[in-house]
Formats: sequence, structure tokens, C-alpha cells
Amino acid sequence: MLVTREKAQAKALSQTLERYGAIPVELPLIRIGRAKQADHNLLHEWHTFDWIVFTSQNGVKYFFEAVKDAQPPAWPKVAAVGEKTAKALQKRNVVVDLIPNEFVAESLSETLQPLLSTDTRVLLVKGNLARDTLREQLSNMADVTDWIVYETTMNEEAKPQLIALLQQRMIDVVTFTSSSTVHSFAHAIAGEDINLSFVTIACIGPITKQTALDLGIPVHVCPHTYTIDAMVEEINQYLKIRGE
Repeated sequence: MLVTREKAQAKALSQTLERYGAIPVELPLIRIGRAKQADHNLLHEWHTFDWIVFTSQNGVKYFFEAVKDAQPPAWPKVAAVGEKTAKALQKRNVVVDLIPNEFVAESLSETLQPLLSTDTRVLLVKGNLARDTLREQLSNMADVTDWIVYETTMNEEAKPQLIALLQQRMIDVVTFTSSSTVHSFAHAIAGEDINLSFVTIACIGPITKQTALDLGIPVHVCPHTYTIDAMVEEINQYLKIRGE
């Protein structure tokens, strides 16, 4: 099973696959790193916002790399998309005030709406490839500022190995945990002699799934709960039904 997520985060998915008896093949299709240019104003003003919104574990990691050990007089209210994001904050002793029922941006904006007004200042911590959906929705309700704390880029070095694995039919399942991994996969196989009909494609959630479909990649597995454990369990059930 192909694990396409960034190297530092691949281990969790690989370990889950191994528990099910699968053989993970880690081939990170993206690289994630700290944003090259820091917004020095936000470095000193982030704690003055009314709300701070984290949409991913990477956002949490690189936010704290940027602010280091800063101890503000008080934290803004904190919203987090997804249990893993919330847990990453709680490990740093940050109180999470709001977690939407569904781990997607649309659910967060719906949950936040009653708590906002046009003069509420919201800091949206994100990566350079984050969708604009959340910003657009929140901007209708509050005064929103983006803070890009990390950057995602394609791992071009992975392309030859990816092509070889697919052409030699050494991969049965490809897992996608973000839209950026899908984009990188599609970019790598474009123009190559690749037959995906023998591969099961699994996406962690509806946004990643829609990205794949938009790029002409069929999706066979997408769990109702947008977590690694749920995705791997659904892959297992799907392969059992197919008798694989």
C-alpha cells in the first residue's frame, strides 16, 4: 500500500496499515516546511485576536515554531478542525474552545457563525496551499487575517520511483490524506503510461476525494469519519468484499 503523505507524518499511517497486515510503501509526494517569510507583525500581535483558527496539525507545529516560547497575557479563543489538530494543541496546554462535528472547513464556519460579529478579529493559521473556502465563509461574518506558517511543495524526486512502482504493478492501494498529495500524484503520472485500473484509491475525506475526481482519478474508499484509522478500516472492508 502506497503512503503518499509527507515523510514526518507517514509513520502513523504506516503503523496502522501494518496492524492490518498490510505492507506500507512510504513514498512522500510532498514536502512541508516552515514558511520562508515570516509576518513579523503577526509574530507580536497574534495573541490580540479574538479567535485563532487551526485547520491542521502542520498549522499547529509551524505556528509554535514561529512564536517559539512566547507566553501571552491571555490566549484568544481557539478553534480546531479535527481531533488530531485539537490534540496537538492540547499537548501544548492550549485550551480548545471549539471543534466542529465534521472535520472540514465548512463545518467549522457553520459552528463559529453564532459566535462571531463583523468586528470580531479572527486569525486563520494555514499553509500556502490551503483552500480559500474557510476564509471566504468567515469573511462574511468577521474580520479575518490569514497567517501562512508553512509551505507545501511537490517532491519531484519521488516521480521515477512512483512511475516504476505503478508500471510494475507493485502497488495495490494508493492512500491520499490531503489534496496536495493528490495534486502531486497527478502531476507525477501526467503523460506517463500508467494504468490505474488495478489500483484501489483511498482518500481520507470528501475534499481529498473531490480533488481526485476532478483530476480524473477514481476513488474507491472514502470513510465517513475523516481519520487515518477509519480510512484503513474501510480499505480493509473494501478489499475483503472484493476477496483480496
